[in-house]
Amino acid sequence: MAGRLAGKTVAITGAGRGIGRAYALAMAAEGAAILVSDLGVDAGGHGENRSPADEVVGEIRESGGLAVADYGDVSDFEAAGALVERAVEHFGGLDSLINNAAVDYRGLLEEHAPADWDRVMAVNARGSFNCVRHAVPVMRRRGRGTILNTTSGAFWEGTEGVAAYSASKAAVFALTLTQHTELRKYGIASNCIAPNATRTRMVDNWIEELSKSTQRAEAEVMAEWGIQTPANLAPLAIALCSDAGQQISGHIFEVWENRISIVQPPQRGASLERDGDTWDPERLAEALPKLVG
Repeated sequence: MAGRLAGKTVAITGAGRGIGRAYALAMAAEGAAILVSDLGVDAGGHGENRSPADEVVGEIRESGGLAVADYGDVSDFEAAGALVERAVEHFGGLDSLINNAAVDYRGLLEEHAPADWDRVMAVNARGSFNCVRHAVPVMRRRGRGTILNTTSGAFWEGTEGVAAYSASKAAVFALTLTQHTELRKYGIASNCIAPNATRTRMVDNWIEELSKSTQRAEAEVMAEWGIQTPANLAPLAIALCSDAGQQISGHIFEVWENRISIVQPPQRGASLERDGDTWDPERLAEALPKLVG
């Protein structure tokens, strides 16, 4: 299959459903060999099911593409290594890694249990690190590569009810910046995609409930709230994993319907300067309201 990614191998985590599935199908259509990684858990990270990964592999092969499934748990360091090894063994190398696998927990801060927090951080943050850690040596030997991580506006918007998820996506944001600093000199490009409101399992229930309560079609609800489909994200991933995209690194791209925006890292704003050797609490109490506006 000829295309923008012809001859390249792409490993995609969480590729059995949603955004990952859209990436896998679109990239295979562009000629890439795809490692479809998916443990098959539910949106909260429970259970295992090989069917989602197998089904995507089947679709790609039926269309004449190359694909192989992996069912490992990315939160497990050894399993993440096996994922990378499987791509190399089957297709001869690894050109791009897309860290897309994620789980969620919905609840107020006081409803989060330590186990909920740990599960989300393990998959979303540690899982991304695990895969990067194993992919980098392979890409360094080749002198090139692309890593795409996945963050979310939930962390910089302070979205209510998703504390663990937001924190995990902040960690991925920071990981991407460090990847760029450390890996660019080896020819490895690191970027991050932040999907805005997208129809995945994480928002399916909300769409269905709103559709029923308002007696409107789900398509109308999606249009009103600006909820995009996963396929809307795939062209950017393809561009960043192409030869042209190899020149782009260290950026966070937010995708929302017909707009792609650059998300800037946190920047220093207004400041106070101290008179004397120590900070004075009373003066700070007077000055801080002015500082924060």
